[in-house]
Amino acid sequence: MWTWPLLPHLRTAVPGEPGDNYSFLWNVWWMRHVLTTPDAAYFRTQYLFYPLGIDLANHSHWALPAFVGATALRGLTIVTALNVIVLATVCLNMGAMYALTWSVTRHRRAAILSGIVFGLSPYLALRLLGHFELLSAWVIPLFALSASRAFDQGSTRASVAAGLVLTITAYVAYYYVVFLALFTAAWLVQATHSVSVVVERRGPTGATRSIRVVAATLLVVAVAMALAVTLTGGTVLHFGSATVSVRTPQNLLSVAWLAGLALALSTWRPSFRGHHIELATRQRLGKATAIVVMIFLLGASPLLLHTASLMRTGTYATTTAFWRSAPRGIDLIAPLLGPPRHPVTGPITRRAYLARRLDVMEAVGWIGIVPVVLLWWPRRRLTTAHERRQWITVAVVFGVWAAGPFLTIGGVDTGLKLPGLLLQFVPIVSNAHMPGRAIVGVYLALAMLVGFRVARATGRWQRADLQWLMIAAAIVEFAGSPIPVTTLEVPAVYWQLAHEPAGAVCEVPFGVGDGLGIHNVGSQDHAVLYYATVHAHPLVGGYVSRMPLEAVPTYEGAPVTSTLLRLSGSGQQEPSPSADGPLVTGSPCTYVVLDRARASSALVTYVQSLPARLLASADGRDLFRLDAVARSGPGGASATEAPHTGTR
Repeated sequence: MWTWPLLPHLRTAVPGEPGDNYSFLWNVWWMRHVLTTPDAAYFRTQYLFYPLGIDLANHSHWALPAFVGATALRGLTIVTALNVIVLATVCLNMGAMYALTWSVTRHRRAAILSGIVFGLSPYLALRLLGHFELLSAWVIPLFALSASRAFDQGSTRASVAAGLVLTITAYVAYYYVVFLALFTAAWLVQATHSVSVVVERRGPTGATRSIRVVAATLLVVAVAMALAVTLTGGTVLHFGSATVSVRTPQNLLSVAWLAGLALALSTWRPSFRGHHIELATRQRLGKATAIVVMIFLLGASPLLLHTASLMRTGTYATTTAFWRSAPRGIDLIAPLLGPPRHPVTGPITRRAYLARRLDVMEAVGWIGIVPVVLLWWPRRRLTTAHERRQWITVAVVFGVWAAGPFLTIGGVDTGLKLPGLLLQFVPIVSNAHMPGRAIVGVYLALAMLVGFRVARATGRWQRADLQWLMIAAAIVEFAGSPIPVTTLEVPAVYWQLAHEPAGAVCEVPFGVGDGLGIHNVGSQDHAVLYYATVHAHPLVGGYVSRMPLEAVPTYEGAPVTSTLLRLSGSGQQEPSPSADGPLVTGSPCTYVVLDRARASSALVTYVQSLPARLLASADGRDLFRLDAVARSGPGGASATEAPHTGTR
């Protein structure tokens, strides 16, 4: 029901609008190709960005689900296999959360409600639309189940299980490896009780009074100036030869926050107190942590070695850190806007996001009415103090990360810098560059706290019929169907291309790009990744999560691709007389597929001027084979020698 209408379209469509979903079809196909091709390796391929190739360790490789699609589901087409994996993943998300709550509460209705709150959360409803690696959130509650037993009870079996789940996560979603490391850190702090915070009121002194007066004055002045800049558009100040531009209020608001902090610290004295950790506790936690880490290092070694090699050679693609333009996280009003995919209120919510210039996919934060009612009405102790601290700590830690590098309210940067601003400078962690995705940890903690409420309810809240009513209300509230689906159709020229000899393919309009969006050049149609699973030829260029750093300069310096990139970009002019013309020496392209509907007249003219033979024309596309004379790729590899097995 939640994924409707995917079920009747298992063979002909995939969830979501056209986009990232094509990448996961290619992942499944590539795994099947690797398993049937001697000496092929999954984490290195020349079938994308030919002839450079890419290392898939730096890509949303989805290796474990792709392996399932290539083995257990090998009798199905890649489309059907992907859809079966997606449906199974939705079930696993709810089932893993059910198992976690059941392990603590032994209460069936509590576990069911927890599974719904987590597994059908608005965050996962949006991942269902194409971010299939992030849809696989079942690894998080499964890790929490095993890790909590390992750390709290010292169970060797649970420690091994936690290490295996962490290893599995590395082959599913990179983001979740980072999140599980964060979960582990938060859980260990609570398990050891090593740090506590005590806040005491400061006694009145002359110094504190002076600080309060100065801080309060600075706070008022900064807020007033920020308001003036907002209303007037700001100004430019001149101090002798120096010029200071005051066009936005963020710096003034940051000063106001600092003044407010000084005012608070002059009134209250927070102190962080470390506590002695008993020897038995240190040994228990040390043993469990060592087992988890060793199993992960061993099981994830192929990925870790690939990543280390990329970093050593300087080809590890990562985001560029910025203080002011870092990706935003969850807006403070997002929990009030409703679920974006709800069939009734969803359109209103999406319009609200658009009005405030919020990213629906990356800023979703709706908590839900049913969970709020259960947690706050009536007010009773949910569980033991230890359990409450553990899961509230998890919620706070992930919530702060999800808020992003600075606090935003209604799309406005309030000037308050958050810890997430520093995370973009931490190697490896910085590649988890979309902070809003950490909201998945908040939903995990929320589902657990809701489960505690139901399991330990008293009075009328203990009645089974009332609890089943709450479960039904949560199902209605977190409804996300009907979902959009992408119908898959293959133009006829690709079936013709599948029977042609080996050679790399240039799709025109031509482009290269990745999920970071920093170095995207030309024009990308993600559907070509699906077409590549049909014709089974390498692609020149393409689209991946992390693009090779040398891709753009290589293609800009090669014949044919340099002109294709220039003419495929927006606002390009007619090709100059110095364009390649009939010369294709050094081009990596053996075949060119021209999409006439998307190509500009200049691009069509250029392709038609190349020395090429028309092989097929149908469905608005032309398939050409370039003249084979001296056509070699960068580095001297002949483009006609590109690998091709015809595997489909």
